[in-house]
Amino acid sequence: MNSQCNKLFSLFLLTKLTLAALVTTSFVVPQTATAAALNIKRTNYGIPSGAFFVSPNGQSGNSGRSARSPWPVSKAIASAPSGATIVFRGGQYRNVRIPLNKRLTLQAYPNEQPWLKGSNVVTGWVREGNIWRKDNWNYSFRPNQHSRDIDPKFPMAGYRDMVFINGVALKQVGNKSRVGPGTFYVDARNNKLYVGTNPGGKTVEATVQTEGIIAWNSSSAGSVVRGLGLAHYADQALKIGAGGVTVENTTMAWNGVDGVAVQAPDVKLRGNIISHNGRRGVGGSYAHRLVLENNVISNNNVENFSTSWGASGVKLIWTNGAVMRGNTVANNKSMGLWADASSSNITFVNNVVRNNIIGIYFEISHNAIIASNVAHNNSTAGIMILNASAARIYNNTLARNRANLLVQETSRNNTKSNEISKGITWITRNTIVKNNIFWNSSGTMFYAPGCAVKQASRLMIPATNTNAYYRRSANRPVNFIWGLSGNQCSQTFSSLASFRSATGLESNSLDVVNSSDPFFVNASANDFRLKSGSPAIGRGEPLPNDIANAIGVSAGRKVNLGALR
Repeated sequence: MNSQCNKLFSLFLLTKLTLAALVTTSFVVPQTATAAALNIKRTNYGIPSGAFFVSPNGQSGNSGRSARSPWPVSKAIASAPSGATIVFRGGQYRNVRIPLNKRLTLQAYPNEQPWLKGSNVVTGWVREGNIWRKDNWNYSFRPNQHSRDIDPKFPMAGYRDMVFINGVALKQVGNKSRVGPGTFYVDARNNKLYVGTNPGGKTVEATVQTEGIIAWNSSSAGSVVRGLGLAHYADQALKIGAGGVTVENTTMAWNGVDGVAVQAPDVKLRGNIISHNGRRGVGGSYAHRLVLENNVISNNNVENFSTSWGASGVKLIWTNGAVMRGNTVANNKSMGLWADASSSNITFVNNVVRNNIIGIYFEISHNAIIASNVAHNNSTAGIMILNASAARIYNNTLARNRANLLVQETSRNNTKSNEISKGITWITRNTIVKNNIFWNSSGTMFYAPGCAVKQASRLMIPATNTNAYYRRSANRPVNFIWGLSGNQCSQTFSSLASFRSATGLESNSLDVVNSSDPFFVNASANDFRLKSGSPAIGRGEPLPNDIANAIGVSAGRKVNLGALR
């Protein structure tokens, strides 16, 4: 999706905003084992009359109709009629793959934690010098991704095998000679598995299944998954190709590629923990009207897939009408929230996006509301608009990102007439920037040169006003990099006054230079609530109705600057 990335990155190099350099300095790639706790939210869902019950040790001879007489999962899935509820008792369900061919509700038993794992416990290790070998290992998950998904610096990313020792993820290596502490190797030709950490007296888990729950059959439309945990699958924990599926309060962690893949309309993902997956947390294509709400999406791309292709907290392509609201998107070694590839009518509101590469990324798409988000400490940009039109950027708090806001156009334009007729031109136009707080970026506050196509930046951004810019020093960071014309395509403005004089924009905006922050309660501790007496209080212009409704505030009256929820 990024055929012009090299041109864009060259511009970043010229302005010290190069993506490659920022990634190098911001993320430390673990070379050996990595540990992370697995938790599921405590839930207490009501159990309807007629529900079916399963447990890790359920027996086919049981009734399956009470908590004390559970079935195995396979029998319940086969026997339950469409519309039924299956209740999972706590514990670990091994080597489980659940294809749904009817509408079902799969839920946790009250206050219990059922884990569905795509791994088996491995025993019978043989010591071989300083490493350990498992014979007759018949599982190997070789790459099945697009070649551009693989970063040449990390060629093992696409190998989807996983091994965990006492819950610690080992790193896969490409040959036996490289096996050492914290690593493993799959010798598929000779059916052997090697680990470099002594497995004696420890629990060793290794992946044996590709997918967890698959709601792909149209008959499974409207199914519900809630309160479960899914881990250790080679591809995805959940794969959704049927419309109207709801997944809530479920943990999808430590899966080889994605936490959840969505390729159907009207799916709802609410209150989930989607973490430590190999490439990304959520992948969506044709995921029209997806609602992604109140999730924690963190620490994804543990396998170091290419960040210019698909790795992300969330990436949507060819999607219309998605809403991403109230999520915490943090510490992904990738983009945070990303809408790409002719997506349209996308809403990003009330999210916290921090410590990603780009917090919110709107690329070759059309029409977005990006409002009331807090984006801080992202290594390239808090918000980035690239070859995308009609992005309205209101009331965001943007702090300590390399560029708090980055708007760019390249020569990559759409050629599909059916998309162009809908406004999806891949030309950066009609970007509106209002009521935001730009707080002390580590690079440029507002980076929007026109050099890639030799144009004035005002063609991309016709309106920017009622924003606030805060710096501790009058010299750093630079407030604006902006193109006044095709020949003056990248001018630096160190103050709001000089920018206003040159462009006529930002007539009602603030430029605050002060060693003491007057805006927030405690920005150093990431508390971005406005303090009493903040100059941002009541200074914002009234919001358009659709933006106010998306955020959840009243329209038609003045608002504070920065994030409102």
